Amino acid sequence: MKTILSTIAVVCMVFSIQANDMKLQHHNLGDALSTVNIEDPINLLTIKADVNANKRGYFMTGSITVLNAPKNGDVASSFDASFRNSLIKAYTGRNYVQANPQAKRNDNNRNGELRIYVAHDNRGKGNVDKNKVKINWKGDKSGEIAGNLSNVTVLYQQNSILITGTLQKNGYTIGVSLALTKEVRLI
Repeated sequence: MKTILSTIAVVCMVFSIQANDMKLQHHNLGDALSTVNIEDPINLLTIKADVNANKRGYFMTGSITVLNAPKNGDVASSFDASFRNSLIKAYTGRNYVQANPQAKRNDNNRNGELRIYVAHDNRGKGNVDKNKVKINWKGDKSGEIAGNLSNVTVLYQQNSILITGTLQKNGYTIGVSLALTKEVRLI
């Protein structure tokens, strides 16, 4: 079940990125992916150090999609939101990084405040603590939806981290995909 939900969340993220036509300054990502060296992937400690020292910017892109609605709910017209290129913040003395994007609901085109907290583990390697990835959505009519993700999977790459998971709330199963990436400067 975890594998199916994680796979669905990753597929939703891919469709979200394709729908937003993500391009980085006229650079073809397909060519770059075949030459990426993943011997030294980024982690949350390097993100925090770089952000606090104003060395480099990091961004978060993501989507939140209802995967299963309660018995009388309708998945097709339920909560579905996406955002892209939200600046990641890091605060001294805290064990997490944070992004505060304005996410647009795809069912009614309303914006809502989304806060995402991604904590690192305490083993010193800066890996994502799979038990401490928190989502907090504040919509105008939907109220507040908040909680820690479950079924979390993390993929580390040279310049990015992909996090997928699910959030169980009020009978809904919500798939979440988050991509944390380095600022890319192309000449």
